[in-house]
Amino acid sequence: MSFYLSDLINKFNTFLTVERNLSPVTREDYNYYLKKFMEYLIHTHGREPSLESINADMIRKFMEHFQVEHDYKSASIARVISTLRAFFRFCVEHEYLKVSPAAIIRNPKLPKKLPIYLIDSEVKLLLQAPDRSTDMGCRDYAIIVTLGFTGIRLQELVHADLSSVDFERETIKVFGKGAKERLIPLNNLVINALRDYIDKRPVSDSQAIFLNKFGKRLSGRSIENIVKRYVRQAGISKIKISPHKLRHTFATLLHLNDVDILEIQKLLGHSAITSTQIYTHTNPDKLKKAVDKLEDFS
Repeated sequence: MSFYLSDLINKFNTFLTVERNLSPVTREDYNYYLKKFMEYLIHTHGREPSLESINADMIRKFMEHFQVEHDYKSASIARVISTLRAFFRFCVEHEYLKVSPAAIIRNPKLPKKLPIYLIDSEVKLLLQAPDRSTDMGCRDYAIIVTLGFTGIRLQELVHADLSSVDFERETIKVFGKGAKERLIPLNNLVINALRDYIDKRPVSDSQAIFLNKFGKRLSGRSIENIVKRYVRQAGISKIKISPHKLRHTFATLLHLNDVDILEIQKLLGHSAITSTQIYTHTNPDKLKKAVDKLEDFS
């Protein structure tokens, strides 16, 4: 029995909804790319080819057409390929196909982007933004300081409990990706900020460190909004400064202060050193000083 894309796109969407529990936005992206692929095949072949007749060469030509027509960059093309891989893998797993024609398609090489981070003067402006004379300002300051001086991930901060902080040992325990536990050392800035906030923290049944005005655990979205609000208030013009960019800032400042990359890897909880190597970007002044040291040979 022959099957066609049009037969299976709806089945695939149901699969993404029920079994994968993907968000509506993600499902819309998948459907959009699959329908574009189907339209391309109909246009180039005069009809919709059967699922079994679709091969890797058809997919490659579609990618070339799609990239030219939409002027898509490598990251977007990679998402299209990922969609087609997922769809054809679904077809194989549900026995609509024997072999996926997308399995051998390679992703385009993605350009390495330097992480966005705050420089020293911007960090100081951000720390001055919350009004620490108020309870909420005290909380927000503690959030920003913890994000900026521990390298903690957003979700790690969201799930951190009061018991996670050890003031005696000056550490915070977090559970990173893959439920891996790590201890992050706290400097005096973070310790004092957390002490001040916890002293004023509302009484609550929640064990979370950071609470909203209803005494519930603060959500990741709320923390993102807090950071963005104070970035604007501080007059920092860099775009898209988020909790994750404060993690970039922490790692970059460590590197600029000559902390070994292996130590940065441990602090960030990266499983592979390749994830940490992006922080070996440095400012031009440091590179100039490094090159100037070679003058000693003259």
